Amino acid sequence: MTNEPAIPVQLGRPERMWERAVVLVLIAVTRMARPGFRLSDCELSCSHSNGGWNLVLKPGGKAIFYGQDADCSDTTYQGDKPVDLLVDAPHWLPVDRLRELNDSYELGYLYWWEEGRWQRAPYPDYVEDDGLAASCDGYAGIFDDRSLADSFADAGYRDTAAAERFIARVAEGTVNESVFRDLMDSAPDPGSLLPRESRLPSAMEWAIRLGVAERVPADRVPAGRAL
Repeated sequence: MTNEPAIPVQLGRPERMWERAVVLVLIAVTRMARPGFRLSDCELSCSHSNGGWNLVLKPGGKAIFYGQDADCSDTTYQGDKPVDLLVDAPHWLPVDRLRELNDSYELGYLYWWEEGRWQRAPYPDYVEDDGLAASCDGYAGIFDDRSLADSFADAGYRDTAAAERFIARVAEGTVNESVFRDLMDSAPDPGSLLPRESRLPSAMEWAIRLGVAERVPADRVPAGRAL
């Protein structure tokens, strides 16, 4: 992400970024049993060999997007010490946690959403790239719908109609095993080393945790199974 005076509009609204991120997680879990994602409270994180990103939705319409690309964050490696990314940061941020990451060279960028826009600390002139875009390499679908469609193709799912059906069911919060099977059937062998039946339980578990799984009425739950 280049050092522009205005916050890049490509970040988009945080709730839409979250929706796309959920789709990215579910694409990943149809291919592998242990994707590089973590979910805790209202924070969704992605980690990979060169860094990663974190998206947090806060009460009152606030949000945080932070992370690092270990190879490309000028905020971390170009100066004598890391750029202070907490300058002008609002009080509601988890300052102690972020300060520890910042001071230990583990934070390349920090953006916060408040009053309907993304904001960040001022960067020194030498910062040309804070690593935001690079940290999302392979997960650019979080930024826009076109990149999200590319994420399906990159995973081996090149049937656009199947991808659109999947996105619609995620948006409706009605994902079930049939929805996953429909997507997987559009590319019988998307490159996974695990049999499809081995991936379905993990995929459903993630859909439930992310709040997009179909709610089954109590009278339809088989005896001995919990909701």
